[in-house]
Amino acid sequence: MIEETVKVRLRKIYKRLCRGGTHVGDYLSISEMASVHSISRQTLIYYDKIELFKPVHIDEHGYRYYSAVQIPFLREICFLKSIGIKLNDIKHHIGNRNLSTAMSLLEFHQEFIDKEINSLMNIRTFIQQRLMKYSEAKNIKCELDKPIIEEFPERNVLFIPFENELCREELHLTLMKAWTVLSKHEMLPSEGFGTVILKDKLGTDDIFEGAGIYTSLPFTDPDMDNMMTLPAGQYACVYKYGMPYNIEILNKLVQWISENHYRIVGDVIDACLLDTTFYENDNSVDFCQLQIPVEKIT
Repeated sequence: MIEETVKVRLRKIYKRLCRGGTHVGDYLSISEMASVHSISRQTLIYYDKIELFKPVHIDEHGYRYYSAVQIPFLREICFLKSIGIKLNDIKHHIGNRNLSTAMSLLEFHQEFIDKEINSLMNIRTFIQQRLMKYSEAKNIKCELDKPIIEEFPERNVLFIPFENELCREELHLTLMKAWTVLSKHEMLPSEGFGTVILKDKLGTDDIFEGAGIYTSLPFTDPDMDNMMTLPAGQYACVYKYGMPYNIEILNKLVQWISENHYRIVGDVIDACLLDTTFYENDNSVDFCQLQIPVEKIT
């Protein structure tokens, strides 16, 4: 609703302009022109400076004055700016305005807005996925270091192998390599990340040969290299505080699998649930869940 003082000001301007004439008193001052369009004087001064919208008269004191016939042009400028079109584009358009150019400008901007909407929808999905991961971590009721069997759906991930001996620095650097790949495909690691340890290397002297970082994909892109699928099914799991290169709990889980008549049928997943940024006193370990795909031996 328009404020009463603004209504009164607009009525006074209207009455004065309706008297007609060509003297300065029948122009709109910069303050009046700004008030009519609900913009600031500084905005009109700037528009004059960049030659987007200039006054029809400047007196000997440097005061700017506008004609009522300019109102539709400034109104259009305000509309185009309000929908996000850049001032340089508006300036070019106003100087070459016709029906075809007006439609082309809006159609081009509509395509831009559609892309922005799609980008924002993806960002919203990334936020929801990250919130879900945090909620899951917050609501965990299982005991630490106690094996359980869980069902997991099929998961598509990006896999980046380690290039150097596994340590904390190699973990961080490899994750950033994965982050770089995701960013090229307009994705974020919002679904979580962790380490993949190859099934065939369990129990060997070089358990981390062929291992690497995975990041869960919020959506798949057929043009992305290094994608792999973590199969759906039963997983022997255990929650733990530790890093992937600390394999004591992993060895205990492998032993538990054997003792409880299960068979390992896929690669080991060391899923990071909360990284070291969450811990004030001990920032050397992550809160993770080991996940090993298994099937019951009959």
